[in-house]
Amino acid sequence: MRFTIVALALAGVSTFSTVAYAQDAAQGPAPQADPVSETTLTDIVVTAQRREESLQRVPVAVTAIGAEALDTLRVTNVKNLAGLAPSLQIQTQGLQSNPSIAIRGVASGVSNNAVDPKVGIYLDGVYIGRTVGSIFDLADIQRVEVLRGPQGTLFGRNATSGAISLVSAPPTGEFEVRGNVSYGNYDAMRGKVVINLPQFGPFSIKLAYLHDQIDGDATNLLGGQTIDLSARDPRFGTLTFARKLGMRNIDGGQVAVRGEFGNLTADYRFDYTDARTTGRAIQSLGVIPDQSGQLLQPIVNLQPFFGGITNYAPDERLDAVANGTSTEHVVTQGHSLSLTLEANDVLTLKSITAFRKFRQDPNIYDLAATGGLRFTFAQFAAFITPGLTPEQIQGILFNPANAPGPNDYFYSLLTSRDTRQKQFSQELQFQVQTDNFDLTAGLFYFHENSPAVDLLGILSPIPGGRVVPSPLDAAFGSGTTDTLSINDSMAGYAQGTLHIGDTIDIAAGLRYTIDDRQLEIFNIAGGQGGQLGIGKYKVSFEKLNYTGIVTWRPTNSATLYGKISSGYVAGGILSGIPYDPETLIAYEVGAKTQLFDNRLRLNVAAFYSDYKDLQTQNFINGRQFFDNAGKASIKGFEIEADLIPLPGLTLSGNVGLADLNYKTFILNGVEVADVARTTYNSRWTARAAAQYDAPEFSNGSHLQGLVEGRYRSAYYLTSTPFINIATGQEALEDLNRQPGYWLVDARVGLVDLPIGGSKISISAFGQNLLDKDYIAFGAPVLSLVGTYERGRTYGVELGFAF
Repeated sequence: MRFTIVALALAGVSTFSTVAYAQDAAQGPAPQADPVSETTLTDIVVTAQRREESLQRVPVAVTAIGAEALDTLRVTNVKNLAGLAPSLQIQTQGLQSNPSIAIRGVASGVSNNAVDPKVGIYLDGVYIGRTVGSIFDLADIQRVEVLRGPQGTLFGRNATSGAISLVSAPPTGEFEVRGNVSYGNYDAMRGKVVINLPQFGPFSIKLAYLHDQIDGDATNLLGGQTIDLSARDPRFGTLTFARKLGMRNIDGGQVAVRGEFGNLTADYRFDYTDARTTGRAIQSLGVIPDQSGQLLQPIVNLQPFFGGITNYAPDERLDAVANGTSTEHVVTQGHSLSLTLEANDVLTLKSITAFRKFRQDPNIYDLAATGGLRFTFAQFAAFITPGLTPEQIQGILFNPANAPGPNDYFYSLLTSRDTRQKQFSQELQFQVQTDNFDLTAGLFYFHENSPAVDLLGILSPIPGGRVVPSPLDAAFGSGTTDTLSINDSMAGYAQGTLHIGDTIDIAAGLRYTIDDRQLEIFNIAGGQGGQLGIGKYKVSFEKLNYTGIVTWRPTNSATLYGKISSGYVAGGILSGIPYDPETLIAYEVGAKTQLFDNRLRLNVAAFYSDYKDLQTQNFINGRQFFDNAGKASIKGFEIEADLIPLPGLTLSGNVGLADLNYKTFILNGVEVADVARTTYNSRWTARAAAQYDAPEFSNGSHLQGLVEGRYRSAYYLTSTPFINIATGQEALEDLNRQPGYWLVDARVGLVDLPIGGSKISISAFGQNLLDKDYIAFGAPVLSLVGTYERGRTYGVELGFAF
């Protein structure tokens, strides 16, 4: 309750802006505002309804962040957007390429190619089909829009939670070079350069390049050692464990070409990202006291006798761990061609054609944090052979002939993955705009082909660093899962708005979707929990989604609206497990206001969502369960505000509440709704920030300072409590529940210093300045494990433009 009062007080004077967050996409970046004369908030243009509209007039819950704010806040990839919009939470699932994104309590994060994300990510209007590889660095993004709630009509490709739309900056047609370079602790080096070339004929070209690297923040005690997976699958060969965990080394670039041919504008865009990263260090919070834990716990207890490393630390962050984790290499690229024809003053036609692909090379990630355990086949056999006396078991365990060597590992869970994806999409869009009526309609087609190979080992001894098939594979579910997902989606949509006078709008939209999904299983491991064996399987789903909005604008400074919308995520087959679609219907009311001569912008929304057939992933006794859990309701509200109390000072912030309550949750045939909860999802989020631009010096430069804090309330790592098989009581709940926390960032510098016809900016920055230790991700993989996010980072940055 105390936090609620404080958060509402903050929201009363703030939400999100640093002068100009978004501009018209056709205009390019906004000119630098005079910090002394800036006493009113700048209008923000968004495309949340697939056409350009003022943020304050569009009846949609959307947060827009422009290029200047992205740079000031050091938003270098999609993950850094967490907290900038209310109820938006993003974290990686150990591997840095695998995000978990939640908006309004609905989470998206299953990395398997057969499951669609619940948050749609779009780049220049192109849907990104897979979450793996979607956190590509932002080489030259002009604007990011976060749309909250189901996107049933216009952004309707599988979006029960919301959508994140990235808009890259178009070429300006005038020669320009701008960029920045920075250096920080952990030998962090980042550089970005953008070159706009002079227009020649009808063409304008823009080139962008970035490099971003940082050392890992945890030492891997297994660094340099190897694991040979070729006996399990020759395509994986031998992988080397990384020496540092949490590192990244990324190169990315963009090319944009605009051609203007009278009423026809053609935009070609190419983006490329090559990322080499290592997963976050992962440590054990405790063995789960279930059936599988009865086998694992004694092995963990014996590690001091065999020189093993348990990575067990329930109450502190480990700076050095023994993780069987290799470097992950992900390459992402895409091409898109957008054609926009202004047919006349009323009709605009648009075509978006795109091809994208990514590859994730073979890698291993020690999800269960057991790569440091030492145990042999002979010792393990003593545990599982019936009829042996305690004395016989002890004799086998401590027989020197059975002792583990330096390269003998024991994984409670071994996971290694190799995957690819190619996608093609085509969208045709028609826009009609008159004084009395607006219409956006279109046709959409999406096709993807995605092979994946997963190696799984459960309670697996690894002699001499080499994975070898054994009779234990069938008993515990170890093996190879080799699949090919081929998905097609077709949709037609239309949304019209009727203007009744100057103050009332009535909008209605429909989208009809057909999803054809095919999964071919070439091989499958028992631990995947599949009900289907080797073969080719096809399923098809059809869905009609809708949107209805009533908008009232009593004054030019106020927009009030009521909205109903539905969303849908297709069903499919995950590793032999059939599952159904999930659906969500949301009811929302909102108000967008500008007060005190446009010095205060205050936007609020309240919503209630009816959520059915939730697609959920759980692990019980080393087996995967993926099913439609049942029903839930979500209620909440969001507040965003911006305030300029005096020239040069901007206060901003937000507050969001998303309270999800299960009505029905069937897990492994048992009703668990009374104890179920969402994972990695906080009920409360908040942000508060202040930016001050001091008066200009005589040379036109000025000082700038920014401080911001982002808050998340407590959250859980698993969807249900663990039950101790011996006592029937809940276990590890104190570690399962992660406390809420604030993250504080700051930046101070000299901006727009003229040098020889150019301008430079020099600043110092810090992120997580309070050095907060917090577990962002955890999993119930025989043990409850967790990964800590990076602590305090700081550095200096030089920006330039000429």
